[in-house]
Amino acid sequence: MALSDTLIFDERLYDAQVLQKAAYRSINSLTVDITSTGGQFFCALSSNIGVDETSFLTAVQEFKKDVLDYQLRHRLNAETQPIKNLILGLAFSKTGLTSE
Repeated sequence: MALSDTLIFDERLYDAQVLQKAAYRSINSLTVDITSTGGQFFCALSSNIGVDETSFLTAVQEFKKDVLDYQLRHRLNAETQPIKNLILGLAFSKTGLTSE
């Protein structure tokens, strides 16, 4: 019998890509179905064949941690992207690879 749980994430706080990355990371233990309704993401988690209850609960906790981790990385990347682009632009401008 498959174990299941549903987690709800606010679309204002989490990006769909973040949930997809966390779901992919959990692919060995969980199957994650993500839907969006009324400004919320619903993640229906179910255990894969052969996953016991303890392993399932651990995988759910890891999924939650991964979602938070990926969301923070996503936000940090968005906030620092202009600076990264500036640094790359300056680095390539001194190589002679671009015309003046």
